Amino acid sequence: MPNYNIHKIQTRRSYNLTEIASLFNIDRKTCGRWIKNERLRVIEENVNPVLVMGADLKDFITKKRTKKKRPLKENEFFCFKCHKAVKAKTGSEKTIKTGKKIGKENREQLKKIGICEVCGTEINRYLGVCQKD
Repeated sequence: MPNYNIHKIQTRRSYNLTEIASLFNIDRKTCGRWIKNERLRVIEENVNPVLVMGADLKDFITKKRTKKKRPLKENEFFCFKCHKAVKAKTGSEKTIKTGKKIGKENREQLKKIGICEVCGTEINRYLGVCQKD
């Protein structure tokens, strides 16, 4: 999903499909599909012009974003070349101290390095001290 800027949306304002399309630089038909298939809430059904409240639009986009997100499992890395969560080749994992302090407790930050088992690219994952996985 593209990174739509939800800060452009005014929550107390209503938007028609053309305004939503120009706001996010997308096609009007995409907005229509959001209403028809993905249940974007409209102010009043079967009335032209189709209007959507800004608050509903903002909620819809944030929910759409969170649906796609999936936290990494314990021994997974995110490979930027493969565009997915992968495991490192066995024996290629190393844990290095970054020298930075993070959080309110000033925990030491660790960086886990490995090689992607799919494409062979170097992959990184940042950890806090309490997250030794």
